[in-house]
Amino acid sequence: MQVILPLLLCALCSPCAAADNSESIVVWRVEPKTGVTDKDADVVSAMVAMEVGRISGKQIIGETEMKSLMVGEEKKLSCGADDTACYAEIGAALGAPESVIGTLAKMGDYWILYLQRLNVRTATVLGRAEFKAKGDINLLVEGIPPAVADLFDKVVAKTAPPSVPEPQPAAPATTPIPQAPAMLPEPAPAPRTLTALGWSGVGLLAGGGAFMALAGVAHWQTNEAKKAYDAGKTNGDRSDYDTWSGTMIASYVIGGAALGTGAALLIWDLVAEKPVQAAVVPMPGGAMITLAGRW
Repeated sequence: MQVILPLLLCALCSPCAAADNSESIVVWRVEPKTGVTDKDADVVSAMVAMEVGRISGKQIIGETEMKSLMVGEEKKLSCGADDTACYAEIGAALGAPESVIGTLAKMGDYWILYLQRLNVRTATVLGRAEFKAKGDINLLVEGIPPAVADLFDKVVAKTAPPSVPEPQPAAPATTPIPQAPAMLPEPAPAPRTLTALGWSGVGLLAGGGAFMALAGVAHWQTNEAKKAYDAGKTNGDRSDYDTWSGTMIASYVIGGAALGTGAALLIWDLVAEKPVQAAVVPMPGGAMITLAGRW
């Protein structure tokens, strides 16, 4: 670096050096690493420089501006072969207190951008930022603003994409729902008629009633015959008393049995689900009559 002194003298004596660059930041070109082309590095470098100026609010001195300070042979004689070191000396000579350097690499599908913010006077690091994006370079471009903001400890509000109103689904055509036909009222059940069994019950009820009436008459006559016998009007003859007494008892028994049997047959015929079925089964010395029904 034996040519640094002439360079510094040239820079300090130039009109550019005379200007006040205390509010400027030198932004170096991002150094391309593995898998990154010079074209990609140039695009990312330009975007980094633009974001540094926007976020810091300071004037940006890029490599293009620094190279324009020297022309042709003067540049070659001053900087020699190590351009990077030479440009660092130029930045310090210009009076810019800070500089931003960085690297860009690609490993597999990942883009890796690494930035540093330096104080060139004290050789200290003021901030670091790293951003990784998987996919194409468009995702990397979207991460440059927040990465630069990290260098200056600032938060960049993400610009929300314009909201596109979601299309409202068309109202489905209403299809009339077929109405179920009105339920017809159930026909009233036909009045139930008595079967032969029911009529038999009616006959037994009538016969039982007659026997009960006869029993009542016989009861009265029995009492009268007993009074006559007790009064001695029959000369000790009990035949009238015994006759009416026997008639009374027989009438009560037959009438009661007829009434009970008739009522049972009538009720059975009215409430049975199926007609009562009768069967005669011959048996040795006689027959068996069966009645079957369902309640």
